[in-house]
Amino acid sequence: MSLFFTADLHFGHANILKYEALSRVTPYGQTFASVEAMDKALIEHWNSVVSPEDTVYSLGDFSYKKYTMADVLPKLSGHVILVVGNHDPWHKQSINGDMDNVRKEAIELGFADVQREIRLEVPGIGEILMAHFPYLPPNPEDEAFLRYENLRPKPGKEAVLLHGHVHSQWQTRRYPNMPPMINVGVDVQGLRPVGVEDIMQNIRVF
Repeated sequence: MSLFFTADLHFGHANILKYEALSRVTPYGQTFASVEAMDKALIEHWNSVVSPEDTVYSLGDFSYKKYTMADVLPKLSGHVILVVGNHDPWHKQSINGDMDNVRKEAIELGFADVQREIRLEVPGIGEILMAHFPYLPPNPEDEAFLRYENLRPKPGKEAVLLHGHVHSQWQTRRYPNMPPMINVGVDVQGLRPVGVEDIMQNIRVF
């Protein structure tokens, strides 16, 4: 069994093709002609690296539509664990502490589990923290469209923070006196989940 990480898939979200026109592209460099074409490509890219016995941590913004989740999940290889993002249907429920009902609904749709944040010990790396949002920047101008300040993860003793949310703004970043951050969102990761070795290679840049 292997571990994979991804974020910001936005299945069924047509407007993402406008916001991320330069990263949501075909192998020929053309923006996908439709959200259906994008979804099909994301599923194909996912299954090209993930096997049925693998676990994939999807760090938020999988889809804002439950019926899209129900349609897509059976087509994806592996066991999918969701960290709730602000564009997932359980965002408000999860921040209001209703995780029991969120987990029940998510598992019924096909997720293996759902959390707000996850800490996991990974051999060769140490403890990783997984959240949808990056850390709160010391300088607000360091992040375009800064939002959800109260929901940002708190830096701790983790070796690295894996996150999404910022789409193509950056792939790796480190703020002073904080652990490094790696954006595992598909817009900077070739439209596919990344494995542990990819994370280790990204950590080496710091």
